[in-house]
Amino acid sequence: MRASISRRRRWNNILIIGVVAFMLILNLPSIIKTYLITPAQESQYPSLLQPGHDIKAIYFSKWSLDKNQGQWRLEPMMAVDADELVQRWQDLAGTEVGDESYQKLLPQLSSPQTIEIWYEDLEEPQRITFYQTPNFWLLKNWQDKWIAVSVEASYLFP
Repeated sequence: MRASISRRRRWNNILIIGVVAFMLILNLPSIIKTYLITPAQESQYPSLLQPGHDIKAIYFSKWSLDKNQGQWRLEPMMAVDADELVQRWQDLAGTEVGDESYQKLLPQLSSPQTIEIWYEDLEEPQRITFYQTPNFWLLKNWQDKWIAVSVEASYLFP
């Protein structure tokens, strides 16, 4: 009788250890992510467009960029490379402007303009409100943060 109780306890212990080991194996990826892998450093400059999403169209007030069968088309036709222009917009990042700074700038800003960015895998476009000042562009990025970008007007608007 004692031998059967001893065997039962041994099997219970083996079963408990097996369940605990199984739970550790299931949680191993999250444990590795949390404790062993350092997160990628975010850029100190916030990007204008959503990272990780493919753009299918950019609509400006007087012209547009559309992706058709993998090729970018600029309407109306202009003497600028459409692929390069899209890449400029995708890479655009700037310095974050806090609410206090934005409120100070607001009286100096002219009327806002809007750009629509359509992504392949999203149903709604990203609407970018922007202002042009003599020294920089003030744009509202995908995180609803104001960013300041210093580039020539022809770099973004041919």
